Amino acid sequence: METQLQTCYFTKKGPALVTLFGYATKSVPGLEINGLGKYGKQIKEKIVFVTRTRQLQIPLKRFVLNVELTDELGDLESASVKWLEYPLLLHYWYLAGLLPISKLDNCMAIGSLTPSGEVLEPIDSTVINLCDEHGLHLIASKNIDSPNGVIDGKDLFGSITELRFMSA
Repeated sequence: METQLQTCYFTKKGPALVTLFGYATKSVPGLEINGLGKYGKQIKEKIVFVTRTRQLQIPLKRFVLNVELTDELGDLESASVKWLEYPLLLHYWYLAGLLPISKLDNCMAIGSLTPSGEVLEPIDSTVINLCDEHGLHLIASKNIDSPNGVIDGKDLFGSITELRFMSA
């Protein structure tokens, strides 16, 4: 199984669209995050921790998540990388078959994740405009008016308890 999901990386010029793509294979089980350098391991461990503390049953597969960051975004900064945590979690759980959604290819999510399971979403008009420009459905917990529609994150994660959504 493979899929992709859109998110954004905040630069000095505003949010820039970033593609997450990944797949699951029958190989040595585990989670791998590529494209984030030193930040990838920390995010991976946070995702594994949040998944394990909720006692979610992940199939014994190899999950590879990739972040496609272009050179024009500049050097990675932790203040911007943290907003990729929630989309990476969503991507991982989708590939593991835990979420009731048929595809993510035309969706966008953004947010940070705490080890206790709080998701902070920095959604403002610039993020909504980015979704509108690219024809993307926003995955968010807020009641937002978006031209392409919003997928309620609370409903999407409804079966997974103890995941709380907060405004950033």
